[in-house]
Amino acid sequence: MKRKIKFSSVAAAIGLVLMLAIPGLTAQLKSPDTDKTALRLLVQVSNDFKRQIMNKNFARLPHEYMEYTEAADALRMGIKDEPADFKARVETRLKAAVADYKKISDMSATATDPDQLMAEHAKAVMAMNAVFDLFPADMRPDPNAPPPGRRGGKQ
Repeated sequence: MKRKIKFSSVAAAIGLVLMLAIPGLTAQLKSPDTDKTALRLLVQVSNDFKRQIMNKNFARLPHEYMEYTEAADALRMGIKDEPADFKARVETRLKAAVADYKKISDMSATATDPDQLMAEHAKAVMAMNAVFDLFPADMRPDPNAPPPGRRGGKQ
């Protein structure tokens, strides 16, 4: 009996440590499908930014920025029922990412050098990834995956 109690105590202690060490496993998002879709949209639009820059189609970048803000708004809607501290962390990082993509959009009006825009895009991707870091790994989109319905992407 004494051994059984000791084992239960150790197991409970390990479980408590794991719960504290891995908060993502203990907390469940209220709208995971909506959130996952919004995160995927952010990546898709970011990839569209990159394609437009590489193709020197700078005039298209303000439109891509509009789409990025729409995807950001979709994420905001997805997390609207989450705890306030989580929403605040997401919003802080999301604002930074949106601001970085806005900078690219603004630069596009006078841009002639794709390298400069690509450097800014790399910064924006880092800001976007900081948003993704707040979500469970299985919800984070693969930035290299083709968009759904194209070139074999998942529906």
